[in-house]
Amino acid sequence: MTQLEVSQVDRVSVLTLKRPDHGNRLSRQMAEELTAALETARRDPLVRACVMTGHGEVFCLGGDYKGAGPSVAGRAEFGRASVDLYRAMAALGKPLVAAVNGNAHAGGFSLVAAADLAVMADDATLGLPEAANGLFPFLALAIVRDALPKKLLFEIIYNARLIGAPEACDLHLVNKSVARAAVLEEAVRMAGVASDYNPDIVMLGRDLYYAMRGLGPAEAVDKSRFALIAALAAKDQENKPD
Repeated sequence: MTQLEVSQVDRVSVLTLKRPDHGNRLSRQMAEELTAALETARRDPLVRACVMTGHGEVFCLGGDYKGAGPSVAGRAEFGRASVDLYRAMAALGKPLVAAVNGNAHAGGFSLVAAADLAVMADDATLGLPEAANGLFPFLALAIVRDALPKKLLFEIIYNARLIGAPEACDLHLVNKSVARAAVLEEAVRMAGVASDYNPDIVMLGRDLYYAMRGLGPAEAVDKSRFALIAALAAKDQENKPD
């Protein structure tokens, strides 16, 4: 049975995490289905942006590591599927908006952090509560570490503290909060606005952002130079008379 629902609203592909009986936790299967959907969206010219949301009352409460089983091989495959998912999110080449319809904890928080934009239900929370369950946010840490200052990040981790919508907005973890019933509609609207440009140029710019991460200034500018040349060529083609 599929764990992801894919629908279309105009030019926006809506990806709905659908494991409500398990808090929409990311299983290996769900991660693989999300990866495939994102890769399809990148190739589809009729899709100009994506929205990721959760089915039911929560967005995503983390990764389903228990479902991976007790074997090292099963856990390794769960980790591999998670890595593939975050790579696919980075490689989407189109605006990606998180519609945080409910609580987003652990791996769910990292999905929000990995999106370009996010709108959050005003009664939802973000957090990394793994320490309260005897663990540490190992996979989520790779993504969330760039979204928060070090001292605040470790305060949240060590205290398993949850972040409400007003604080999430103040920390720029999300762009805005709205009533729960309006989250998806607002996220689709934001995605539509973000995608209302030349898709080739948007893809070049978004890909450049991820290609520059971890590079020194000179290397980053060098990559920017080639992206600019390609974007100007795309703009020339756009303005060429029929």
